[in-house]
Amino acid sequence: MISRRTILTASLALGVSFVATGRSAWAEDQRILQITSPREITSLALADTSYHFRRLRVAETLVTITPAGKLAPELAESWSVSDDGLVWTFVIRSGVRFHDGTELTPARVRDAIELMRKSRNNTEMVSQLPISSVDVDGGAVKITLTRPFGLVPDFFTDGPAIILAPSSFAADGSVTQIIGTGPYRVAKIEGKASVDLESFPDYWGEPARIGRVHFTGTTSPDTIANMAEAGQVDLVLGLPQALRDRVAASGGVRIKPVQTARILGPIYNAKDVRFDDPAERKAVSIALDRKGIATAIFKNPDAAANQLFSPALPDWHDPKLPPIERNLAEAKRLLASAGWAPGPDGVLVQKGTRFSFPVFVGKQPEMAPLAQAIQAQLAEVGIEVVLEKGSQAPVLESVANGSFVFGFTRRNYAAVPDPVATLLVDYAEATSAQAVWGGINYHNADLESALQRYVSATRDEDRAAARDELMALSNSDLPVLPLIWYDYNVSISDRVDFDSVPVDALEVSFWIDRVKWAD
Repeated sequence: MISRRTILTASLALGVSFVATGRSAWAEDQRILQITSPREITSLALADTSYHFRRLRVAETLVTITPAGKLAPELAESWSVSDDGLVWTFVIRSGVRFHDGTELTPARVRDAIELMRKSRNNTEMVSQLPISSVDVDGGAVKITLTRPFGLVPDFFTDGPAIILAPSSFAADGSVTQIIGTGPYRVAKIEGKASVDLESFPDYWGEPARIGRVHFTGTTSPDTIANMAEAGQVDLVLGLPQALRDRVAASGGVRIKPVQTARILGPIYNAKDVRFDDPAERKAVSIALDRKGIATAIFKNPDAAANQLFSPALPDWHDPKLPPIERNLAEAKRLLASAGWAPGPDGVLVQKGTRFSFPVFVGKQPEMAPLAQAIQAQLAEVGIEVVLEKGSQAPVLESVANGSFVFGFTRRNYAAVPDPVATLLVDYAEATSAQAVWGGINYHNADLESALQRYVSATRDEDRAAARDELMALSNSDLPVLPLIWYDYNVSISDRVDFDSVPVDALEVSFWIDRVKWAD
């Protein structure tokens, strides 16, 4: 059964203002920082939009990730683990207040963790932790595990691990308003597309440099590009790659790009006869011209992926691996070795099954040319790709009913700093059925074993050995086909100090509290 995120839940506070307590947060400078990103606020459920309010610096987690990709204290000022790896102690920062004026206490943190543990969404990181109990110990919270698990701090950087005030919740546990601890608080939410923020005067850390922010969310790439070109926004956070050069040429803005840990490429049903053999998956891989696609469509030849993990994850990226070169002759040989032969119309056939499948093409500007390029290149080895306009919905439905064959993913392997967290979601037996955007129906006992050895390791050398095995398996067995490493692009208007805008390769936060005006 596929677990889907709740869409437009009844808890969405449409058009409702939050009247904050305390002195006014408006700065003397009444200018408003106008920002946009290709995400709308579909609900207030923690599994759905918590990532959004963390990026907007409204809500915070126990542990955060710096723009350089390193773990750092946030609501927990420090943490430690017992020698046996079973007890993690998080010292809760004192003097922290929620936006409604109430105090952050270890008891509130304990209650929040208990709520995370009860989540029905197995793709949320904290719900996967092998926790046996959560207890308050003076100014700290102690988390006792049933077995050693080395990624506990990493998992507490996940979006749904934000800590909200009790007043954020209705009696049934649903979220009705976002009352966090961040440098910005919500002034008003209007529908799915608009949020007004104001700086929080009682923030425990360094205050926001700009007092007022207006966020506009839109899923239309052309609308985002038009807003940047017309000077309607100061920051576009997540400008689509295919529109980067167009916006940069418009004048009045500059682009700050960074290569992320997000992969763009084909996913397939590993139980389907067309992809159940690694030889078939490798044939598809080497039938594609990565360098040509990266250069022509994404305007960045360095985006051509030769492995699953990009340089944004240096501990997991092997710089010695050569590029994956296109080799049509070898692709045809591999397909023949797997039992495929050309049919009357040139499309490969095996025991009555044609190597043909539909692909739903989303509305992102790069998807249509990418799909067309893959269609043309796979046709040269006898694979027929039928393109259909669509969205995520038919993909989800086809996975749920078992008819899915081939599609595209933009999988982020740094939802938390260590990519093993995402690998566990996608390939651990307990959660892989819910992992729609990873390798579907892919199972490998060696990979599962390496995952478990990695997370339970208490010695660095044991963890490194498991990591090496995981890298080798993911790059040879191809549960997901790496094609393009995705860039995260920020469009910055001349009104904003260019150097003050951090660009986060792990896409954790917009860091808008660090932004300042150009003058």
